[in-house]
Amino acid sequence: MEQSLAGLIKDFDKIVIGIGSEWNWVSKGLLKDERYCKLLEYCKKDENNWLLPIVEYEYAYYQTDTKIEKAYKALKDIIGDKKYFLVADIFLQDALMYGFDPQKSVYPCGTYMYLQTSDLDDSLLLADKSPEFKEVVNKIHTIIIENEGDFDNDTSFVKPFADGKVLYLNQKRNEYRTIKYNESAYQDRWSDYMHFLTDTLNKKLLILEIGVGLDYPTVIRWPFEKVTFINKQAHLIRVHEKLYQHTPEIQDKTESIQMNSVDYILQERNGL
Repeated sequence: MEQSLAGLIKDFDKIVIGIGSEWNWVSKGLLKDERYCKLLEYCKKDENNWLLPIVEYEYAYYQTDTKIEKAYKALKDIIGDKKYFLVADIFLQDALMYGFDPQKSVYPCGTYMYLQTSDLDDSLLLADKSPEFKEVVNKIHTIIIENEGDFDNDTSFVKPFADGKVLYLNQKRNEYRTIKYNESAYQDRWSDYMHFLTDTLNKKLLILEIGVGLDYPTVIRWPFEKVTFINKQAHLIRVHEKLYQHTPEIQDKTESIQMNSVDYILQERNGL
């Protein structure tokens, strides 16, 4: 791309930003932290799959990633005062911590904020307000901090319950494929996002897709390609270390960049 991202943004009326798995520092961090090796092996067993999301929650709750923090702040600086909407298919709401507006951001695959039951009529619960859920989190944290990740082979973890029903993190993920995902948490923001997209049809729209893989292609990748195709004034920038390719139909309106998207944003910020 000959022109800098910040320079290119100036030529557009609005921006849609898609954030994907390359920005998920939790899953990458867990694999690199030797203290979690035994827990991750434990979670691989079918009967223990339910525990993995809670292990991730514990890691996200007690850890941070300075590179991701810098990247989100850099992205916000690059965007400047341009009108935007951010959609992410990861569970981490880091963007909201580092300058992005909650009213202009949507997480349709869920977050670490809420718990749900398998009954869609039940209200969502705040994860950090559930004693049963926190008990499991604290047990994991004790294993990591006090025992360096070691625990007896006969150790058992009790699923969190509320009113006789199992609690799950409100997330759309493989470990929860046997229950229905409660979509109520994000629907208001999704409606705002759809309205934002509708208002871009006759405007110059920059679509910035960074680090989005094929975990949930119907959330960002395919819809972004469709919007690029329909809107004559849309331009798509797709950045990914491996999945950077685009469809032939939008070749003249797309720039595909083979690069880790976090590194790309940091690089673009340094060029300001």
